[in-house]
Amino acid sequence: MAKKWHNLIAEFRKIGGIADNVCQKEGANGRGIFPVDSQKKSKIYTPYTLMVNKDDIYLDDNNLRIMEDKKYSQDVKSFFSYYQDNFSWGEGGREATEFFEKGLSLFNPELKRLLKQHSIVDIKKRHEGKWNDVILNQFLNARAFKFRKCSMICPVLELVNHEVISLPFIVRQGGISTPNYPPLNTEVTHNYSPKSSLSRFFTYGFFCKETIVFSIPFNINIKEKGINIFCKGNDITDDSIKIERSGNKISIEGLPIADTNNQQLPVNYFNELIKRIDDINIRTDLFLRIIELNISTRKNILKQ
Repeated sequence: MAKKWHNLIAEFRKIGGIADNVCQKEGANGRGIFPVDSQKKSKIYTPYTLMVNKDDIYLDDNNLRIMEDKKYSQDVKSFFSYYQDNFSWGEGGREATEFFEKGLSLFNPELKRLLKQHSIVDIKKRHEGKWNDVILNQFLNARAFKFRKCSMICPVLELVNHEVISLPFIVRQGGISTPNYPPLNTEVTHNYSPKSSLSRFFTYGFFCKETIVFSIPFNINIKEKGINIFCKGNDITDDSIKIERSGNKISIEGLPIADTNNQQLPVNYFNELIKRIDDINIRTDLFLRIIELNISTRKNILKQ
């Protein structure tokens, strides 16, 4: 494996990537990226020229390859094939993804119904079509980075594990890099994005304790005001508050309901949300009703 890693990094650098003071080995989060020398800074940078659009990838005899008619250099195509065969899809990635998806298929019918009812995941729809295509799509979805409004696979960078207390990866004009950490004597990690634990589990296939929780979808009718507030249940990645109003229906993208880093954030966010809905004097217990709804739903899911 050490020889394969050396070959990978040599080729990665040759075609424009940066991989300084890094190696791959087993850690608390499974296989991850670690510094070779704890006295030096570590960095991985995958430029746009080495990224591969998720939609340009296909299965060729169970090997991940770039479609022949897509405009990538032969160097990039060869590197991508070597990388996938020896460090990603072909080195346990496919097996781990299939193992996870088979586990989901074994959920009991009531649990599947609850997850679908609350728009957390529709397992039946998720597993529609050819099984190999299902596994491929879930594998790629869990590893893709958003760059220039596209879902891109970023070789080598995608080997860095998520850790809640880490800094986010850095998106630059020409590519994506690990955070600018000082020298480390621990695993190099980054934070993928703010997500609730349930969302993280079904998106990436692993569970970890998150610092923030977003509400599940809800539709609450406020009879005295003659309005419905509908929450889509999405994770929120920035400070923007998006509100859509159509007649007596008010729609919001998502709602933070707990944050261990900033315990006042959910209440402040909700108060600002209500303020922007034309000061309709919604009862102050509405936020508590939303919290109770979330707790009740999660208890039902855990029970199953």
